[in-house]
Amino acid sequence: MQKTTSVLAFAVLVLAVGYAQDHPTPNTESAGQFPDSASATAARLHDDAAGSPSIVVAVSGQPQSKHFGVGDKFRFYLGETYLNPSFLTAPAFRAGIRMANPSGHFPTAYPADWRQGPGGFGRNYGDAMAQRVSFETARFATGALIHEDPRYAPSSSHNVFVRSLHAFGYTFIDRSDGGHPMPAFSNFVGAAAAGFVGNAYLPPGFANVTHAGQRATLQFAFFGAGNLYREFAPQVPEPLRIFIELIGR
Repeated sequence: MQKTTSVLAFAVLVLAVGYAQDHPTPNTESAGQFPDSASATAARLHDDAAGSPSIVVAVSGQPQSKHFGVGDKFRFYLGETYLNPSFLTAPAFRAGIRMANPSGHFPTAYPADWRQGPGGFGRNYGDAMAQRVSFETARFATGALIHEDPRYAPSSSHNVFVRSLHAFGYTFIDRSDGGHPMPAFSNFVGAAAAGFVGNAYLPPGFANVTHAGQRATLQFAFFGAGNLYREFAPQVPEPLRIFIELIGR
């Protein structure tokens, strides 16, 4: 699963970078997104902050448009987690990948009831859904508690390398509600929650601290790849953008 996902992420990156090189100025007016999605927020921030000076911080980017209170965070959480089509489609895609390439190797491998038939698909679908909800819920709760802004702020640069570096850096250092740089604690807590939730139901050999740590690391890497997509989303052709959001969000 990890190799397949990596190939998919790399292909998306190549397409996004290639398109960005041909279209250096973001076209936010045509970047239609699902309501309240993080990529839509990125597009709006590019538009709202046009002409404004950049904030020079550990990761350079455009300033956020307004203070983001707990109510705003909750609406953002609902939109990212439940109120978009990928709530149903992304876990299904992940479950299919997992069944085609089950975790582990003999003698430590997913049992047959996790690898075969409708029952196996349902178990993997439930696992993907649980990880998604755990990640977003823990991220929301942490951000609300420590006043961390969950929105992605795109880079003000037009250089592909600088924008890519900014996207990955924003996975580790984001912004407070006041717009100041701070460690992205909510991303780390969310990834840990997504990794350890599986210990409650995964088969023997996978419900342990070692595998939970591996799942948490992978979840954190997925979020970093998501930030890379959010950075270039306004310039990705709409059909491809919708497809990516349906399967990878």
